[in-house]
Amino acid sequence: MDLKDLIPYQRAFDQYLETELKRFDAAGPLYSPIKYILSLPGKRIRPIMTLMSYHLFGNDFITALPQALTVETFHNFTLMHDDIMDAAPTRRGQPSAHINFGLNPAILSGDAMLILAYQYLIRDLTPAQLSAAVPMFSQVALDICQGQQEDMDFEFQQVVPIASYLDMIKKKTAILLGLSLSMGAVVAGASEESIKSLNDCGIAVGMAFQIHDDYLDAFGNPKMTGKQTGGDIINNKKTFLWLKACALGGVRVQQELISLNETQIDNPKAKIDRVLEIYRSLDLETHCIAQQHHYTTQAIDALNLVESTDEAKQRIFDLISLLLGRNH
Repeated sequence: MDLKDLIPYQRAFDQYLETELKRFDAAGPLYSPIKYILSLPGKRIRPIMTLMSYHLFGNDFITALPQALTVETFHNFTLMHDDIMDAAPTRRGQPSAHINFGLNPAILSGDAMLILAYQYLIRDLTPAQLSAAVPMFSQVALDICQGQQEDMDFEFQQVVPIASYLDMIKKKTAILLGLSLSMGAVVAGASEESIKSLNDCGIAVGMAFQIHDDYLDAFGNPKMTGKQTGGDIINNKKTFLWLKACALGGVRVQQELISLNETQIDNPKAKIDRVLEIYRSLDLETHCIAQQHHYTTQAIDALNLVESTDEAKQRIFDLISLLLGRNH
């Protein structure tokens, strides 16, 4: 599979999204930041996962378009508020919503996006589907907020246990991919076992995805990633690699890494080079790849449990390979 194989799902979703966004044109300034962030370029991986999940159990995947829009709207709601909390000036190469429209309008429009996500969620669902979808979505939304809180808390801790970091990225990042897959199954009327397996699959993919992001920041090719090597190092991020270095390197390495984070550095390149030197001395590239492989295996094992045809499941297998084999 390559990106062109996603075109039927992406095209259907983009058309549905465009129709929804047109409704905002005359709706007033509350909706301007919403339309702006939802119109920024992106691969739409999460809504595509929802549509592909539905396709495991039924042919007409457009039935799940409202719930695919739920996932995308909620995802962008979290991005809008994350950019505010991080004071991030750009999003996908464009000014962040709070830069473009102002801080207070972006906060309020983000709040409105959460409400819109619920409106899309319940659209065209039966009472039985609602009883499954609403509690599932609500719990994921709350867990993601908890993950964001833990991520902020980590900024004030010198070192964080790796288990705590993995739990944080599960809440902040991975469970939304779990929701993306399981939501399609709910709309398709799949069994509880298949819904759970797809949720487990998505979470494992999300974990592998985040570990791979950590890996690319340190060891990726800047010409392929489009990002500076060591961006997480400069920003003092406690990534899987950084925490693994603290765990494996002993007291001396841990103290040096903490010192590098807490000391004002005049030469960022020197800091990056030194941290990468520590990573390589501890063979962290191998550890990172092994951790990603662990979660990838979990994802495949969970997908194998889904009650669908091998041909239909192969599309999800291929998507996993595409996501986790990326170099950017």
